[in-house]
Amino acid sequence: MKKPRIAQLAPLWIPIPPRTYGGIELMLSELTEELVRRGYDITLFASDDSKTSAKFVPTIEKAIWLDHELKNPHAPVMRMLKEVFDRFYEFDILHNHFNFFMFPLSLRLDCPQFLTTVHRPVDKQYAEVMKAYNKIKFVAISEDHKKSMEEFGVPVCGVVYNGIDPTRYKFDDSPGDYLLYLSRLNREKGVLTAIEVARAAGQKLVIAGNSAGNAEWSFFLHEIQPRLNDENISFRGQVNFQEKVELLKNAKALLFPIDRREPFGLVMIEAMACGTPVIGFRKGSVPEIVEHGKTGFVADTPEEMIKAIGRLPEINRKICRKTVEERFSLKQMVDKYEKIYEKLA
Repeated sequence: MKKPRIAQLAPLWIPIPPRTYGGIELMLSELTEELVRRGYDITLFASDDSKTSAKFVPTIEKAIWLDHELKNPHAPVMRMLKEVFDRFYEFDILHNHFNFFMFPLSLRLDCPQFLTTVHRPVDKQYAEVMKAYNKIKFVAISEDHKKSMEEFGVPVCGVVYNGIDPTRYKFDDSPGDYLLYLSRLNREKGVLTAIEVARAAGQKLVIAGNSAGNAEWSFFLHEIQPRLNDENISFRGQVNFQEKVELLKNAKALLFPIDRREPFGLVMIEAMACGTPVIGFRKGSVPEIVEHGKTGFVADTPEEMIKAIGRLPEINRKICRKTVEERFSLKQMVDKYEKIYEKLA
């Protein structure tokens, strides 16, 4: 059977793959490259500072969050809609990763099959928009994510766990003596909780991540920065891929004190690929990804998180790595998307 021609529609906030932070962008880069290796005709729509071995249609010179001169961030989105519209005839499937911004494409009668991977938490407003565009098929990225969509009446055509290539992550069985927080530096990702937990447990904490937008910058300056002068806290800011792997593999554990219904949380499997267990709150996908007592600990309160730090010697780091190879590999992700593409085509 002839393989479908697929357009991958990337978010325009940061390049593909990301230079530093960017779970969606990393997942999309890995998916695109693997599909090209498998012989698919893939076209990536993304910002011009992206890199890909697929056919490439740039829709803005520089990713939106990196262009500090940009006055109208929605203008490039409109440009991207037009670029995709003009090429409908080149594709059998549009695979959208750019939230609801690309939904209007589905209104045209000649629109190809339209698949959207929902990468964000779903609330009532988002769900209403999804239900209004009934030609679009939606993929969830965890079972809890699917449940959250179905609670709002959004039909889900499949669940595909995000995957990574474990060979890109170095395994380390003898880590350093610090805990790691690696994520966006905002309230709902739980950076303040990570600081409190590490302090209460008398542990060193390394914080790495970025802030995007005025609200996050303000939060960083007023809430996070005053807490960074503790001698046990080391602040690294944004880190690139190599630096991230170094931090992950040398950490005793990754703290994931999420304060939202997390759809997936790619950093958890990146940590586990390095052998590093995860201590996370019981929200969203966390209990699906972290096997309590085996690849980390699932906690309900900061106090439980502190206790879990004392139990880290119970975790076999080799099992963390093996779990990623078996459940969260790039291969399992692309295999599942291939099946969905076949159904659509």
